[in-house]
Amino acid sequence: MARAQLSPDTIHATRQRLLALALDIYRAEGLEAISFRRLADAAGISHTLPYRYFESKEALLVALRVVCTQRFEAHVRAAEAVDAPLPARIRSVADGYVSFVQAHPHEYQLIFSTHQPAPDQYPELLAARRSLFDHAVEVVQAGVDDGLLAGDARALTHLFWLSLHGLMSLHVAGQLVHGCRLEDLVEPLVARIIGSEAARPMRATAAPIDQRQRFAPVEALIAPRRRRSGPRG
Repeated sequence: MARAQLSPDTIHATRQRLLALALDIYRAEGLEAISFRRLADAAGISHTLPYRYFESKEALLVALRVVCTQRFEAHVRAAEAVDAPLPARIRSVADGYVSFVQAHPHEYQLIFSTHQPAPDQYPELLAARRSLFDHAVEVVQAGVDDGLLAGDARALTHLFWLSLHGLMSLHVAGQLVHGCRLEDLVEPLVARIIGSEAARPMRATAAPIDQRQRFAPVEALIAPRRRRSGPRG
């Protein structure tokens, strides 16, 4: 008997349901717990039916990363203070990144996991990642155009992203254990990046070094040798 044809809306709805269930399994038990059998049991369907919607587990995980990345971008855009002065607008985008990670740490780990195929192997995933990043480039470009920032907007955005990503990855991994929390570090980090007045308290203002004082410990060590190295009577 021929399989009944499903409408595009039905296929989309079922895919979304399976993705939601897969995300629940991932959050509760980790990535290794996701399998088509486990997904089918959670959905109450036959063990072979998930293959009708995803050709492999890798395809399922790619679709899951696409959904999480799109939610990430939507969260950041919702947090962005579009009409605020540019320093505040840039900070609001950074705050959007951070608040997403705080609310959805598992999704963030899934998006940027190092154990995954390169995004450019999957056009839909690459498009989602580029959309998220290009939005940040647009905000930074506004700062360049206004004279707040100097340099190439895309290169500056990479530096901005690398800094924030490093901080957020340490937070998600529970490695911020040296006396500062994520919330304590975001503001000075953003301030340093955009070169605002807020960054100045973070810069050390050391007094000029007296060269004689600088080398005094060394002189103290070698002076006795010099005295001993003279001619012996």
